[in-house]
Amino acid sequence: MNEEKLHSLEKLFERDGYVALSGIKIAEAGDDYATVSADIRADEHLNGVGVVQGGMLYTAADFAFAVLTNMLHPTTITQSATVTYIRAAKTDRITATAREIERAGHNCVVEVIVRDGGGNIVCTGSFNGFISVK
Repeated sequence: MNEEKLHSLEKLFERDGYVALSGIKIAEAGDDYATVSADIRADEHLNGVGVVQGGMLYTAADFAFAVLTNMLHPTTITQSATVTYIRAAKTDRITATAREIERAGHNCVVEVIVRDGGGNIVCTGSFNGFISVK
């Protein structure tokens, strides 16, 4: 992705305080994918049993979806999402990569894979977005 496109995406999401508070950043984006990442902070991101909180994994997946769809289309918002947790994330870093698999009218469907620092899949998501027309 070129620097201008990256700057444009970062500017679009700079007001997303929750993502900023979570420490999730845009890692890269191409013509058909977007990847976000976060360093895991033990005092903020781990649950009571010492693994990455499911809400953090979901937030990373949802943000990857948002970056991709708002890069590909006009303003797009999540209509529905299903996340399947596969294994506990005992890691210092996570990444989430989104790829659009279908678009029909004002709807898009995106698959997201979240990985731990070792590259293991910790959860997957299927997101349906509403594409608005400005």
